[in-house]
Amino acid sequence: MSDWAALDTELEAWEAVGLRPRLWWRDDDAQTVTPDLETLLDLSQRHAVPVHLAVIPDGLRPDLAVRLRDTDQAFVLQHGLCHINHEPKGLPASEVGDTRDLALQEQDLRRGWALLKDAQMPRLLRGFVPPWNRIGDATRRRLPDWGYTFLSAYEGRGDDAVVAGLSHIDAHLDPIRWKYDRVFRGEDKMLTMMIEYLAERRHSDPTKPLGYVTHHLQTPPAVWSFSDRLFTRTRGMWAAVQHMQQEA
Repeated sequence: MSDWAALDTELEAWEAVGLRPRLWWRDDDAQTVTPDLETLLDLSQRHAVPVHLAVIPDGLRPDLAVRLRDTDQAFVLQHGLCHINHEPKGLPASEVGDTRDLALQEQDLRRGWALLKDAQMPRLLRGFVPPWNRIGDATRRRLPDWGYTFLSAYEGRGDDAVVAGLSHIDAHLDPIRWKYDRVFRGEDKMLTMMIEYLAERRHSDPTKPLGYVTHHLQTPPAVWSFSDRLFTRTRGMWAAVQHMQQEA
């Protein structure tokens, strides 16, 4: 069992050796302003925690860019083009998987990037977030050629071999149990996961970012409540991705 006191103990262990965790927050599937997005942006602003919105370009509404100009804590990443599955039946869903022609994938991603640019999205970063966190390795190797500087998926999902010019800044902590009615994993489970990741990094690679990923459109109140407490407990430890890249 883990609780907030156990998290405090782990964070004190970092402080005792002069270290601080590198935490970052990603939220997926934004296209327009909704009450759920307002909840997310309010949480980000109140705690001064940068949030990286993985935006689906196709179907993007003009109100999103307008709203994001009112905050300095929200950054934009590209989340595919349409968030549709191109893999054959029986294979895990992916918009940029192993079976689709690379030329078609490039065409889609360039179109998606153009849509984000045309919308004048503020703080638009050259980061790619594959829908369903799945990307074919051939596609991953081409991302630098297509203009992307970093990839953000879910750690352990796909190949992470080094690609020149491409950083991996992945997510690790997802508070939703997707296979079980999309409910909150629970405070104990989330804290246990986080403490285990933090302890592993403290001993092996304290500079490696630890990512928290949410989906504001599918977030039950318990996740917002947990996030509020988490950001309070870890205030000052969250950073924007471009700062991590500069420090790497």
